[in-house]
Amino acid sequence: MTVVDPAAPTGSVPATAHDLVGHVTRTSAELMRRAEPLDADAAVAEVRDHAVQLGLEPGDLSGHLWRGLEQNGTLGPDETAEYRRNLRTLLDATGVADPRRPTPVELFAAFHRLGREVASTLATALPRDPGRTTVFLGTDAEFLKTVHDLLAGRTDTSSVFYLSRLQLLSGAERAVLSRTSRAVFGAEEVTARGHAGRHRAWMDNGLVASTMARMLTAAREDAVRSAAGRESAAGREEGGDPFDALFLARFAEEVRRGTDQRRRLAEGPLTLFGTARAETDAVVRRGIEEGLFAARCLDAGRRLLDGAAEGRPLTLVDIGANGTQPALLMGAAHVLRPAADVSIRLFTSHPDRWGRPGSRFRPAKASALFALGVETVKTFATDYHGAARGAGHTLVRVPPDQRLLARLKHLAFHRAALEVRAHGGPPPG
Repeated sequence: MTVVDPAAPTGSVPATAHDLVGHVTRTSAELMRRAEPLDADAAVAEVRDHAVQLGLEPGDLSGHLWRGLEQNGTLGPDETAEYRRNLRTLLDATGVADPRRPTPVELFAAFHRLGREVASTLATALPRDPGRTTVFLGTDAEFLKTVHDLLAGRTDTSSVFYLSRLQLLSGAERAVLSRTSRAVFGAEEVTARGHAGRHRAWMDNGLVASTMARMLTAAREDAVRSAAGRESAAGREEGGDPFDALFLARFAEEVRRGTDQRRRLAEGPLTLFGTARAETDAVVRRGIEEGLFAARCLDAGRRLLDGAAEGRPLTLVDIGANGTQPALLMGAAHVLRPAADVSIRLFTSHPDRWGRPGSRFRPAKASALFALGVETVKTFATDYHGAARGAGHTLVRVPPDQRLLARLKHLAFHRAALEVRAHGGPPPG
């Protein structure tokens, strides 16, 4: 996930979900209209012209692209270091002479390699199904949707839906949890990478996010036990439900009755990650008392269903360790419209952690290259740092240097997707 680095040059501007969806949709359509992919030299020439449109100096193209790379910060220093390591590995593998100062042509080659990984993974994991709409979630949709559409040869069977962890917070949670971040998490303001494979930060202690974390963990553990029970049954038709059924049952119970929230109130503390503080517990308790979990979840579910074609099945696609947002949307859609056909394709580094996943939840392996290709160098970013400083917006359009870099990446991914399609990979529908 790309997040604006507070030390980066100024130039990011507040944006809306409508801006993100419009940009990704237009970019996909524009790339689709291109008859042929560009080679590295032609792509660099086009990006140099694009620099002028962004108000940048075309004579300093390399400098702008280097600064764009430096601006890809994340929630904390550990994640930033991981991004740097992965980028260095990529540049080394593609033969870059000086990984600290890659030329524009070398960057195109590196992005092309990422694009091949993303396109090949999508072609395998999202088989043709023209009867469904593939919904890509969040800012990661920028390269997922464009590559998907190029593989499919059409743009009308996919869409973009934005749901941020910040949108799941109440105003009081946003203020209190961000202000107490250092007290709860320490100087780095994030937890260490946990068993689920990701860092936790202040917004994860909100009622909705923390309740989802507990439910997903419980359903996953039940599914693993269920799968083990089926194996021990030596082929007999025994064993419990798969993960998707276990999760959907828990989610419906929580929306209607708040069972786990009542348990948390009785057991305490209410701050799930880091060191609990009286004020963080108090703001989570207030959310429970006000019915925040059901309200936020069902609102997101309505937005998803209202934006979908009537009766058309949906496949929600996301990348991450836990699948919090797609699971929330699937659960809410199921509560609001039990007959709705909503399933999940989650790209994750640990697809084997879900026991028997079920037909509505399908994890797929996400390599480090795939994650690097999807999660970095994007045109929009969720502005967690701004939110922590009290900003009212959730999204920003990133600084011009980074937008220029994203344009070069799009041209490289365009070439990669058409190559994968030409060599017979199974295109998404």
